[in-house]
Amino acid sequence: MQQRVNKRDLVHEIRRLQVIERLNLVTEIWDEIKESQELEIVVEDEKRLLMNRLAQYRANPDSATDWTDLRKEMYDRYAEQGEIC
Repeated sequence: MQQRVNKRDLVHEIRRLQVIERLNLVTEIWDEIKESQELEIVVEDEKRLLMNRLAQYRANPDSATDWTDLRKEMYDRYAEQGEIC
């Protein structure tokens, strides 16, 4: 039986890799995902929604939330609920 790797341990080990090794790993994972065709095709309604949101962002870039701030907010929210390991 194959033992499942703990996500936290896996991330820790990945962070110990050299930058080029991490980039190669990300590339390999992305290529595998693309080839698996598990990505759903964006339907027209979703595409219109995304394009509308992009246009809104371009018209008012200050309305967007910085990724670092959003990530912290989400982490804090789910950590309070005990959903982040």
